[in-house]
This record gives sequence, C-alpha cells and structure tokens, in this order.
Amino acid sequence: MEKRLGLLEKRLAEMKEKLFAVSSKTDSIEKHFATRADLATTELNLIKWYVATAFAMTGLVCAITFGLTRLLAT
Repeated sequence: MEKRLGLLEKRLAEMKEKLFAVSSKTDSIEKHFATRADLATTELNLIKWYVATAFAMTGLVCAITFGLTRLLAT
C-alpha cells in the first residue's frame, strides 16, 4: 500500500510539472489572440477595400468601353 502511495505521489508531482508547462504555453498563446475590436476593424478594412476595388474596376471598364467605342466608331 505504501509503495502504491509513493508511486501516486511521484506521478502527482510529474502531473503538476506538466500542468504548469501547459498552463504557461496557454498563457503565451492567449497573448496573440485577436479581440472582437481587432476583428471588427479588420472586417471594416476589408469591406472598404472591396468597395473601393469594385468602384475602380467599374471605372476602368467604363473607360475602356468608352475608348474602344470612340476608336471603333471612326
């Protein structure tokens, strides 16, 4: 019985060390998580870029169409 208790105490110490290592890794990972504000800002920036790109492409297509129409009409 005492032998088993000694083994359990030894294993408990090992488990505490492993738990501390996992806990410290988790703490370091949590520092790099994005907050809701970060995600909202990123989403807003992406929407701005999508809208601006759509306007730019529309303008470019209109300019090309207008130029080709004038070129081919003559």
